[in-house]
Amino acid sequence: MKQARWLMLIRVTATAVLLLAWLGIIFKGRDSTVAAAVIYYATPWLLRLIAGAFALLVLKHWGFRLMAATCLLVSLLEGWHSFRRDELPALVPGDLRASIYNAGRTLETDQDTWPALADTEVTAVVETGDFTGDAWQRFAAATPGMEWKRFGGTMLGVRGQILSSESLGIRDRYKCYRARVSLPIHGQFTVVVVDVESSPAIPRGQAMAGVLAAATDDPRVIVLGDFNTPPESRWYQGWSPTLSLANDGPRRGFRETWAYGLPLLTLDQIWTGSLWQTVRTEQIRHRSDHAQIKVVLEPRTPGQS
Repeated sequence: MKQARWLMLIRVTATAVLLLAWLGIIFKGRDSTVAAAVIYYATPWLLRLIAGAFALLVLKHWGFRLMAATCLLVSLLEGWHSFRRDELPALVPGDLRASIYNAGRTLETDQDTWPALADTEVTAVVETGDFTGDAWQRFAAATPGMEWKRFGGTMLGVRGQILSSESLGIRDRYKCYRARVSLPIHGQFTVVVVDVESSPAIPRGQAMAGVLAAATDDPRVIVLGDFNTPPESRWYQGWSPTLSLANDGPRRGFRETWAYGLPLLTLDQIWTGSLWQTVRTEQIRHRSDHAQIKVVLEPRTPGQS
């Protein structure tokens, strides 16, 4: 009797997670409501794949088994699409390296990570945590050649000059900082640093519209941030052709940037204007639950396809 109850509980659980996984598939790109967003963000392809496999093993009804097999296949195809083994070209003169890293408020104590943040021409860091005066001096010494601008829990570093900056975000919804920078080879262009609040209960429409507006005027813009929103969200539908997702560039591995090395969600993103071409992307693991994303960008000329 006890065994039968446990078996019934397992089958009810399998049915519930299967239905939740199917809702995640249905709501993909349809996250305009809070309920849809919560379900979609909570059911990435890896978790749906596990749910489909679990249901296929446990459930006996042919209808549920068909749903489980279909869920398993759809999720497997999504994971297959995420994983790539591209040949990555070497860095050539004139290329620009940019990166985004959510430090998870560990940056002050994670000194091994500091030199990696100076290995690009443009670097944005969100959730930096608080730096004491002494720690900041040691961080600056560990990242020679970089000029840093701190925005309160967020910072931008460039291997050149930060000419100006302004805050365009909305408190408790999203942080958005637009800076005009100048690099020795690449001249002047706009950089936008973004940190969207993580709660899916906060609608994304206002944040995404604000970021797009901040990036619209410069075709050489680079947008770096933790968007806490998958790129397939409906809120990105108006971004093309103004911006392109650099995370989709040539890579070796999964596209997802969170969590702790598991390919769950692509939260940390780099978007570029039309006069940049992404030639390679890579992920670097540090102490944070987010990976550092580094891309190599090639300048394009107006009219170049």
